[in-house]
Amino acid sequence: MRSILAVTVVCLLAYASGSYMTKDVKYADKTFLTKQKAILEIFQHVHQPELHTSLWEESKHFDIEHSLDHFTNVEAVKEFLRFYKHGMLPMEEIFCVQNEFHREEVIALFHLFYYAKDWDTFYKTMVWARFHVNEGMFVYALTVAVLHRHDMEGIILPAPYEIYPYYFFNDVVISKAQRYKMQGFYGMKKVNDVYTAYIPSNYTGYYVHSGPEQRVGYFTEDIGLNSYYFYFHADYPFWLGGKEFGLYKDRRGEFYLYQHQQFLARYYLERLSNDLGVIPTFSWHKPIMTGYYPYMRYYNGIPFPVRDNYYSASFEKNYVVDEIEDFEHRIMEAIDHGFITLPDGTYVNITSPSGIEYFGNLIQSNPDSVNTRYYGNFISLAKYFLGGSFKNFNEYKAIPATLERYETAMRDPVFYQLYKRVSEFYYRYLDLLPSYKKAELEFPGVKIETVEMDKLVTYFDKFDADITNAVDVEVFDDSTMKSSEMKKFGKIAHYQGEDFVIYARMPRLNHLPFTFNLNVASDKATKAVVIVFIGPKYDQYGNQYGVNANRENFFELDHFLVDLVPGKNVITRNSQDFSWFVKDRTTYFELYKQVMQAYSGDGKFPLDMSEAHCGFPARLMLPKGKKGGMPFQFFFMVAPYHAPKVERFTGYDYTVSCGVGSGARYIDELPFGYPFDRHIEESAWFTPNMKYYDTMIYHKSETEVNSVGH
Repeated sequence: MRSILAVTVVCLLAYASGSYMTKDVKYADKTFLTKQKAILEIFQHVHQPELHTSLWEESKHFDIEHSLDHFTNVEAVKEFLRFYKHGMLPMEEIFCVQNEFHREEVIALFHLFYYAKDWDTFYKTMVWARFHVNEGMFVYALTVAVLHRHDMEGIILPAPYEIYPYYFFNDVVISKAQRYKMQGFYGMKKVNDVYTAYIPSNYTGYYVHSGPEQRVGYFTEDIGLNSYYFYFHADYPFWLGGKEFGLYKDRRGEFYLYQHQQFLARYYLERLSNDLGVIPTFSWHKPIMTGYYPYMRYYNGIPFPVRDNYYSASFEKNYVVDEIEDFEHRIMEAIDHGFITLPDGTYVNITSPSGIEYFGNLIQSNPDSVNTRYYGNFISLAKYFLGGSFKNFNEYKAIPATLERYETAMRDPVFYQLYKRVSEFYYRYLDLLPSYKKAELEFPGVKIETVEMDKLVTYFDKFDADITNAVDVEVFDDSTMKSSEMKKFGKIAHYQGEDFVIYARMPRLNHLPFTFNLNVASDKATKAVVIVFIGPKYDQYGNQYGVNANRENFFELDHFLVDLVPGKNVITRNSQDFSWFVKDRTTYFELYKQVMQAYSGDGKFPLDMSEAHCGFPARLMLPKGKKGGMPFQFFFMVAPYHAPKVERFTGYDYTVSCGVGSGARYIDELPFGYPFDRHIEESAWFTPNMKYYDTMIYHKSETEVNSVGH
């Protein structure tokens, strides 16, 4: 009876406290719904300033210069006004935060939003900016401001691919959407009184075959993955930092390096599933072998730059290589010497494990770095050099390549080649730290006895994204809405008085839910964390990986807290409860309807973390595998619990917020990637509290998955 009770306790605690994306739910009140409604509406058709007549009228009544006392930082507002009066990036021009001129202006605009004293000031500032600043700059600054203002916790932003479909869908899809609109939805039927179009969408390799890298296009061009990367940047912009914003509290430097290493590990698993080898390398002085043909265009009609196979940067860009190599040399010197040089000539020691934070900030070149002037921003320079864009002869006529935009960077195979180079710096640093000793890995009295796991099955299913913002709509007066649907829900896109919504329907990788059981023996009652990774069993040639050679290839799936009891413990965990993973986003059309129904008192609007912007797409948890099965291995570890310096969830509402800048996001104090973060000394490695588990991943068709027995 005692062992049965123990099993129950462990399972409950694992479920309740393990997941970062909590299962708790709150319901929005009228104040919140007012904010949510306004945010959703302001992002609609951002390239049509005349769309909402009432907002246009509101914007005329707000004068920033005469409202300085409504902001908490008057000097920041005055700085924005200096930019605005001098002349900022014009409407319809392409905004890119990598461009230093654009960046100065958008930071000033962000400050305008961030320092608004209250919601009323924020709202008026937002509405004014909607009609007076560049559209791309407006979307970027407002997004970052909403994510960092405490009074915006829980606000749901429309998915990036719904605000700017041009950055996520190729020109074939966008052109079809615009033709549907131009032709008045001829021959289409209504769904719930709304004209609804579904446009098939595929990946770049479907239209042109430029190289073997396109085999993994379904992964690199996944709209959920690219949205996650954009939000990862928006949470920790390379230009934002300092004591005021508190991003350093989140171990931002260490997180930056680890997050990109995890992207590489996950990408490599997908490459293996498609018979591709290790991620290629490149030289600054030789043509770039891997091209990329995005087949996308910006709203103003300019196509994204193409990088041909064996691309060689023009003579005008050669000077960039000298800067990049200078910065790389200084970074390697810092690693090998074990210290970072400060502007005054003194040093910061980075030879202890805590040095990773200094090193990560240095690589990202963020304001929390100790010497950005000397170590530079070679990442931005490298993206400009490798992306295939043109040299800018006018700061307001930039044409950024996919690699230079956070919404599109992960589409380009060279993204992974660049960050493989960064990862080499990362591991060069980590390998100078001493390997973990047996005492640092083992958990005395705790042993994983056996592992049980369901069959792992992946498949492609269909996903619909609302791309209505890809088409312009007729201008209407808010007071003269005609259709019943518009009267009910407000500002839904319409044509000649009829409501419509356009979806892009695409195949996306998914997997069946699975459960694992860890049978753990413990000689005491104690708190512990369970760490779960997935990695390859064999390399591309079929050779089995050695333990140390494979440590860079493991992708972290879960990290959760349990309470062990004396005797037998059965820890059961379902993939739907894994930390950091979230389900697909609700479409704009459905989200807006839910908000309006709650706003009018016809229902409740739930707030939770199931679709949190800071979560990795749950669809992409597992690599594709193969039809007949492909071997992979899981790594499980039950480690002692090391309480974080700041109690978890302190300072923010964890049911609706990611807690960025709180210093209380993480479950414990273990280094990111533990225990794979250090060079492995095999004589100390195989401890009783860790276990490798061999498994197969089977890829099936959607029809097979829906059939009995899969």
